[in-house]
Amino acid sequence: MLSYRPVSKVLVLACLLSLTIVSLARAAAPATVTVRIEGASQTLLSPTTVTTNETPVIKDGNHEHSCRGSSAAGALEQATGGNWNGAWFSGIGYSVETILGETHAFEPGAPANFFWTYWLDSKEATSGICEGELNSGDSILFFPACFSESNACPPAPNPLGIVTPSVVEAGAPFTVTVTSYANPSGTASPAVGATVAGDGVEVKTDASGHATLALPSAGNVMLRVSAPNAVRTEAGVCVHKGPDGNCGTTSASSGTPASAGAVAQSQSYKGPYAVVAKATSVREGQVFPPGRAPRLLSGTVSTHTTLTSVSLRLRRSFKGRCFAYNATTTRFTRSRCGQGSYFKVSSGPAFSYLLPSALQPGRYVLDIQATDAAGNRTTLARGTSRIVFYVR
Repeated sequence: MLSYRPVSKVLVLACLLSLTIVSLARAAAPATVTVRIEGASQTLLSPTTVTTNETPVIKDGNHEHSCRGSSAAGALEQATGGNWNGAWFSGIGYSVETILGETHAFEPGAPANFFWTYWLDSKEATSGICEGELNSGDSILFFPACFSESNACPPAPNPLGIVTPSVVEAGAPFTVTVTSYANPSGTASPAVGATVAGDGVEVKTDASGHATLALPSAGNVMLRVSAPNAVRTEAGVCVHKGPDGNCGTTSASSGTPASAGAVAQSQSYKGPYAVVAKATSVREGQVFPPGRAPRLLSGTVSTHTTLTSVSLRLRRSFKGRCFAYNATTTRFTRSRCGQGSYFKVSSGPAFSYLLPSALQPGRYVLDIQATDAAGNRTTLARGTSRIVFYVR
């Protein structure tokens, strides 16, 4: 729903009325959710996974103006590194006026005003960002919406969604499905005539919302979807050429996933951070039975400029003892708790590393450190570039 500001008595009353709608009860516990931010003319934040916590969110320095860290405000705070702001309104909480440098604030006298709204799980939210709790698996989308007391706004845009394979073969046709979610009900229907573009390829969806395309080059490709009167969306696809060791495939020459240099660098990333790393083979908080944890550690890295190195660090703790993985000896060795060495696995935006054996019981911490040509490095963030998981 909309972000609140003193636009007019009519608007405030409408907002307060909408807040009386009873939403589903949510448990006040950490949750792993996805946050995406679409600006007026470009994507400001690609889908980013974060795990909420109980750290209060205070944007104006007044501790009486506090949101729970487990709310949508908490998820926004983590996903943007705190790069957002808005005014506090009693009984409602924080509005959202600026996100990642893009501002939509009330302009007195304007026939129409844009503001930041947010959707929860492909439907307009029925509460403010400080209210309610999130559940693991929830998805949050922020985008500009319009308010006018004189019908001066354009039609409300319908957010789009895309379902695509995560790994495809270069040159081999594959099909994606694009869905349009009616604003504001969230009713889903096929997105007809939407444009799906990536790596120089551009196709339109058919009457069923399907589009078939083939990507020519190996690499980590971002498919971007747009349509008239719609909120754009995107999804990443890892493209490999046969058994080249990329995207989790096994190299025909070495028998192991390729460690460096085989994936072309994508130059299309325009997010707010210079280097963004994300694990794809394991998720934050996952628990595996002994012998069932994935041996293949994989993920993706997005950068503004050329990527030069991707390194991993894997640590294990069990019954009060700590260990770190040594890539030279390919085994875990005793170490001080919280310490361990990084080992290089790639120079491209899609990486993978095959562990020599199944992981033993314990608590594991996987860290991803990526560096670009300008010397920028990833900032470790729980749920994306730092993953905690368990074998027990």
